[in-house]
Amino acid sequence: RTRPDSIMNGHDDILLKKPSAEAMSRSDVMPQTEARAYALSLPPAQRSEISGCYCLKCVPCGSFPVAAHYVSGGSALCWGFGTTPFMCFALPMPFMDPHFRSIKRDCVVMVVNAEHQTAACYPERAEQPCCIWTKLW
Repeated sequence: RTRPDSIMNGHDDILLKKPSAEAMSRSDVMPQTEARAYALSLPPAQRSEISGCYCLKCVPCGSFPVAAHYVSGGSALCWGFGTTPFMCFALPMPFMDPHFRSIKRDCVVMVVNAEHQTAACYPERAEQPCCIWTKLW
């Protein structure tokens, strides 16, 4: 029987290593009240016109990438192609300035960095997001 360490030939297996405290840090995550104030400071088009391919990172899991999706915004946030059939909310999500709101009314998605078109999904009554959407292209 082959042992995993003999397969790796001396290379570190990232799946077996514990993540560093820095990798688990959530200091780059914006609280919902700050995110809302930031979104309100943006011109209306920057609040709703998000589209492209996004990497969705789970914040409670140390911002670990969990999916990739193509989305388009505007009057509603809609999925295109992705690696999961849904994430933590129902779609489409109508735009209700300054964010997109789940039709179940349990979470909101808003732009948290207009320059990079980064968005975050927040449970309705929580300060910390459940996932961060980082634009790939």
